[in-house]
Amino acid sequence: MALATHLGPTLAVTTVATLLAVTADVGPARTVLVAVAVLAGQASIGWSNDWLDADRDAAVARADKPTVQGLVTPARLRTCALVAVVLAVVTSLALGPAPGVLLLGVVAGGWAYNAGLKRTAASLLPYLVAFGLLPAGVVAAAPGTPVAPWWLVAAG
Repeated sequence: MALATHLGPTLAVTTVATLLAVTADVGPARTVLVAVAVLAGQASIGWSNDWLDADRDAAVARADKPTVQGLVTPARLRTCALVAVVLAVVTSLALGPAPGVLLLGVVAGGWAYNAGLKRTAASLLPYLVAFGLLPAGVVAAAPGTPVAPWWLVAAG
């Protein structure tokens, strides 16, 4: 299951979000919520990718894919993706409406990409939007009503 999360990118995005939460003085408990929300969201994206592409991966014999290797079934990936996205929704919204919506925008972008945008001319759009929303959502989780600086959102 770890391989199907696309472990490298999942851990990288989660680590960056967590470090940003620490830097933005989000606070210890809320930093844990940010980390869990981002990790769950990223895992759901990875699992949904391998679930939705299972037939295609098998057809082209993608030996690097866990479904093709027989390590996991598409049904199991679907279940894990759906459980993870529910956890991402709950933990994101526990941070409040603004950070919740922003962080869930990242997840929505990943799912939209997996669901078919990757096969279109708009395939880059979910990445551009998601990487801008991530720092905005993390900073918005800090006490008060902080807004991420424009350059941080642009650099995201």
